[in-house]
Amino acid sequence: MTGTGTAQELAAPLGSVDVGSLVFTRGASHLTIGVDGSMEDLYRARFDGKVPEVGVEGGTVTVRYRPSLRPTHGEITLSGRVPWDIKANLGMSDVVADLENLELRGLDISGGSSHLEVRLPRPKGTVRVRVGGGASDLALIRPTDVPVRMHIGGGVSKLAIDDVRLGPGGG
Repeated sequence: MTGTGTAQELAAPLGSVDVGSLVFTRGASHLTIGVDGSMEDLYRARFDGKVPEVGVEGGTVTVRYRPSLRPTHGEITLSGRVPWDIKANLGMSDVVADLENLELRGLDISGGSSHLEVRLPRPKGTVRVRVGGGASDLALIRPTDVPVRMHIGGGVSKLAIDDVRLGPGGG
């Protein structure tokens, strides 16, 4: 980890990892997630404010936000050289994830989401994208002609899939 002013930068080498997993144990907020297919690292991150605890074991990157009065703003870049699973316990808020150049194996957000935009990649096979606990202002953008099946169980407000925008529903 290196410090530059109030920002903190973190990274871990890709090494022999063949599958990545990004896990947020206490949710994620004020975050941008991107992909770089040419970098030699498993991930790179930059945070402004109170830096979350980040641990790496094998191909699993675990991010644990700590309570703070001021929001932490961050960017995480994932290696596009390996497939990834992404999981957020306790939800996501104010997150933009551009995963177009990633092989996504699954996306699981429990605890709900608010102000979340995810640009999905072209899948290899069936990929489960799950947002549990309700959603407010959720946008999922998928590649053209990729089929989608949706089930709304916990309730949703302002859902957009591609250019189709839906009002409240579910429950």
